[in-house]
Amino acid sequence: MLSPRIFRVNTTLLASFATVAFQFAPADDWPVFRGMDRNGIATDESFSSEGKITAVWKAEVGLGYSAPVVSGGKVVITGHNGADTDTVFCFDEKSGEELWTFSYPQPLADLYFQGGTTGTLTFDGDKLFHVAREGEVFCLSVKDGSVIWKKHLQEEFGYSKPTWGFTGAPFVMGERVFLTAGESGIALNKNNGAEIWKSKNEEAGYSSPFPIKRGETQYLIFTNKRFYVCVEAATGEAVWEYRWMTRYGVNAADPVISGDKIFISSGYGKGAVMVSWDGSSDPVKIWQSRDLKTQMNAAVLIDGYLYGVDGNESVDGTGLKCLEFATGETQWIETSIGHGTVSAVGNQLVVLSESGTLQIGEASPSGFSPAVSEEVVPGRVWTVPVVANGRIYARNEGGQLAVIEVGKDS
Repeated sequence: MLSPRIFRVNTTLLASFATVAFQFAPADDWPVFRGMDRNGIATDESFSSEGKITAVWKAEVGLGYSAPVVSGGKVVITGHNGADTDTVFCFDEKSGEELWTFSYPQPLADLYFQGGTTGTLTFDGDKLFHVAREGEVFCLSVKDGSVIWKKHLQEEFGYSKPTWGFTGAPFVMGERVFLTAGESGIALNKNNGAEIWKSKNEEAGYSSPFPIKRGETQYLIFTNKRFYVCVEAATGEAVWEYRWMTRYGVNAADPVISGDKIFISSGYGKGAVMVSWDGSSDPVKIWQSRDLKTQMNAAVLIDGYLYGVDGNESVDGTGLKCLEFATGETQWIETSIGHGTVSAVGNQLVVLSESGTLQIGEASPSGFSPAVSEEVVPGRVWTVPVVANGRIYARNEGGQLAVIEVGKDS
């Protein structure tokens, strides 16, 4: 199951690499995919989990599934016009006023689904990073959306396009931006797009680069169509790969990590596995089960329990499920959610059902009893809810974005 890999490293551009603190926005912003800690959980003291639901503002952003990101008073999200163009939209966080747009040619690519944008952008200071499905990589100015630099994963780096296109949220650390591409990622200079290291050509997975640290060494976990792969962030050298064959090669969900435990899950009947890795040897399997099959979005881990959507879209029995992290034992499933999505604020689950109903309730292994339940966007919804500065962002596949406040005095 585990084997070494060989990578090509551009030594002329490989500088001394030191572990640095991730550069994030203020505490209640949501500047990167799955939030500040990349675990789908916010720590937002201004968030209300009960009361009246009020739509503060709404916008139409086009077809797609990318999630909004929020930083420094700006909300950025992408969509497709249904013909031949993607657009990045930037809105004022408070009012919803459109501040700027950036568009580029892109096919709809509606293979077995509606098509449109899939990858979520990443804020980093005065820059935004974005990967398009055909392989364009953009570094944009947060101020006005102008292009700082542009690269192409197919044309310039020789990567084959995955079946459903390139995706995943760029991950920025120090002076580098890491992207899901090839066998186990690529690292570029964030200031000019120059290659630092790259992995071999392979059909990439659909997850985002995920940081993990052991001792003083920084690692990243990537996916391709056959493996989850862990590499040293400094060099791109693989330290282990875990064979994980999912139907159609769809390894899309980010891993869930707690201590030395790593939880991996995918859909299409595959299920999940828990491994332990202390950094000194290969990962060791603890348990494996088909009881949580996260087709697209990762579960959230709260107080020793996983909460995630189990099953495939358009399949009966799919719903929000709770598993014990240590054992994999199922606690409950709520099928009314369908193939919806889940994030959290503290110990409160923020759930969007596939039909667009917002539900908020305590994360508990005893069951899900939401204090709030109201339709906020029409279905179909596959995009995770985002929570930033007391507001919830809900987006459907048609591009309707609703910004919600919850509270007795809203």
